[in-house]
Amino acid sequence: MSEAALRDDHKTGLFHKDFAANGADLPGVGLDWLDARRGEAMKAFAKTGIPTRRVEAWKYTDLAAVLQSDLEPATPFRGHVAKSAALADPFAGVSGPRLVLFNGFLYRGPDKAPKEPEELEIIDLGCLGRETPDWVKENLGKSASGADQTLGAASLALMRGGVAVRVSGTSPAPLHLTFVNPARGTGLMSQSRVLIVLEEDASLDLIETHVGEGEEQLLVNLGIEIVLKKNARLNHVRLQAEAGAVLHVASIGARLAVNARYRALFVALGARLSRADVNIKLAEPGAEASLRCVSVIGDTAHADVTTVMDHAAPHTLSRQLFKSVVGGGARSVSQGRVTIREGAVKSDSHQLFKAVLLGLRAEADAKPELEIFADDVVCGHGTAIGALDADAMFYLRARGLPEAEARSLLVRAFLMDVIEDFIDPAVNDVLWQYIDKALSAIGDTA
Repeated sequence: MSEAALRDDHKTGLFHKDFAANGADLPGVGLDWLDARRGEAMKAFAKTGIPTRRVEAWKYTDLAAVLQSDLEPATPFRGHVAKSAALADPFAGVSGPRLVLFNGFLYRGPDKAPKEPEELEIIDLGCLGRETPDWVKENLGKSASGADQTLGAASLALMRGGVAVRVSGTSPAPLHLTFVNPARGTGLMSQSRVLIVLEEDASLDLIETHVGEGEEQLLVNLGIEIVLKKNARLNHVRLQAEAGAVLHVASIGARLAVNARYRALFVALGARLSRADVNIKLAEPGAEASLRCVSVIGDTAHADVTTVMDHAAPHTLSRQLFKSVVGGGARSVSQGRVTIREGAVKSDSHQLFKAVLLGLRAEADAKPELEIFADDVVCGHGTAIGALDADAMFYLRARGLPEAEARSLLVRAFLMDVIEDFIDPAVNDVLWQYIDKALSAIGDTA
């Protein structure tokens, strides 16, 4: 075995060692249904281990190469909640119920938790027991936990915390899921899960935020399962603004029933390495999914969005629009596979990947794929990667705009159609504030 293979196998051993040493103490141990799913998930993870570039779906992102081999499992937050700017809630000005998770564990705080809206049922996945509701038993671990999402499988097998939310009506205000990773003093790995279930005709706006601080490495390994039943509607905003030493992997699995609609906007601005591994199944007729992604990175950051859009039923629709702005020696990756299954006639799918490179060392990779096993479908994809338009820069500079301001204006125009008109102007304003901050940082390192 080569030296690199030995290194990667040792890092994979971190997960196996954790499971062997601490499996008996994980939440929900003794629940037959959960024990079985955890065991299957660990087997799925074992087939690949920590993914390297030798795994086709990870050919542009070598997690094993940057993962430290001495990380310890995260534990529930016991200390004082720091009030630094790095841990502030970006969407504090947007009303709605809030759930805060520290290092992947649901945090209720010292005061009595406010009463949740009657449309929401919330379960702490770090405290699973015999009274677990049937809707959690039916859905937890059914997606984002197989060999096709190997880190998602590990997050289920080693799950220590997380939250499950059931929506039974129309939520009047957005639900905030705020993940906070304080300075830790030692390298940690956080294994957690989120389950979102929308019942028939239910609707929800979900704002998911990831912030933190600290210079020690943290592996955030998060599995997110989304179940949308008939006519359900979910609008999902995801802001990843982690500290610069974080390795952030989110395995997202969504299943859409008849006429369900999933709209998502993912914004990746932080972390040393980030990957959104998204698998969406349009399981029944009329299901629709729209996925927009923005990455703005500099220095040596690496941002990867990899999707599988599975049209498993006729009359389904999907749209994917990914845009990256890359400076310094950073690298963005956009991969998207669309599968039209046999019998999925009248499916309609389109994906477009674009990237702007702001430095000579910046890199962007794009890999759209189509697998079509049905007739009478509409499918298309496109890719464009390059520098900012030189003529447009000259035009703005000739009219007195400084270089930094001209570049910012052009980048904003490039990203405008991804950000605008998504959920709420207040949410858009926050996203632009963070994007502008990230663009300013790129300007310092390009």
